Amino acid sequence: MCQADRRGIRSLGPASAFALVIASAQIFSTAAHATPGPFDRQQAEAGHVIYNDHCAECHGPELAGALGASLIDPAFKARWGGRPVSDLRDWIYSNMPPNAPGTLPDAQLDPILAWVLMKNGVAPGPTPLSKANAGAVFPKE
Repeated sequence: MCQADRRGIRSLGPASAFALVIASAQIFSTAAHATPGPFDRQQAEAGHVIYNDHCAECHGPELAGALGASLIDPAFKARWGGRPVSDLRDWIYSNMPPNAPGTLPDAQLDPILAWVLMKNGVAPGPTPLSKANAGAVFPKE
């Protein structure tokens, strides 16, 4: 083992060592406070495919907007953050797609919404999203 490897953090300057400690604390703090969303990873990944087939033309493949609004920008998060996921679910059902609102079946709506939530930084949980469990709050951040 070389001398630099044995010295570990002591070989860092004080400012670098402090930055490393702060960064580590932020990583662990975020993970400890992350509340899992009302969807599972498999459902969100299925939602990605459905989203690409039905939503990406207007909202963009990265959800950043195109003909339709962004689904990941600060305005979207400000509008839906702190509210029950069911509010967003109901809005999507009532308004999307624009040429046929109210026609999106739950089998497509819930995975699409799970994908949108995951792309907004919500961690997957243990159960798939459904109308019955959509009362969870969409995080503000």
